[in-house]
Amino acid sequence: MSVAGDRPRVLITGAGDGAGFACACAFAERGAEVILCDIDGVALTRANDLVDGFARYCDVVSEASIAVFAAEIADTFPSLDVIVNAAGRGYVRSLGMMRVSQALLPLVRRARGRRFILNVAPAGGFALKESMFPYAGSREGFQRLSDALSDQVVGTGICVLAVTPRRRLNAHPPASDQPYFLERADDSELAERIVRTVAASRPGWRHHRVQPFNRRA
Repeated sequence: MSVAGDRPRVLITGAGDGAGFACACAFAERGAEVILCDIDGVALTRANDLVDGFARYCDVVSEASIAVFAAEIADTFPSLDVIVNAAGRGYVRSLGMMRVSQALLPLVRRARGRRFILNVAPAGGFALKESMFPYAGSREGFQRLSDALSDQVVGTGICVLAVTPRRRLNAHPPASDQPYFLERADDSELAERIVRTVAASRPGWRHHRVQPFNRRA
């Protein structure tokens, strides 16, 4: 099946690990064109070697770093169909979500059809007492900032969604001295939800899959 007309161009922050890496794999497995960024150069290189995308360093809390990154993306690509904000923890996730989205929004506006900005809530939740900026690092603050982005694109065909990872218990029962099951975020399940959301708006790409590859553990 030809998917040239519907193949999305997807930019993912925090793509070196966690939910960002899971999204990079899930989109690449469906034949999307992926652009990756992360502050961890080693993890970013490993991820990009696997998915064969376009990767660049970017610190999502640095306006200067984002400006350099956004300028190179604009010089290299005509538009973006999807942004997945998955970099950082706590208030860093919220701040990075806003700064990256605003810097790259002109490229998203240039694309046609249904476009998405998908903001992934931190898997560990929001620990207010450990944050330098308690409200900015709270779930309410994250949601309000995501809503503010949504207000900026009303009527444009751009959909802004906040996505919360589901959590699941570890498969193995606890040890005798551990009276509880450990939980962890299900990054693969979240990535598949995100891919399905995008695919639902792109009929020519919806059922497309490329040869699967082995993701690293």
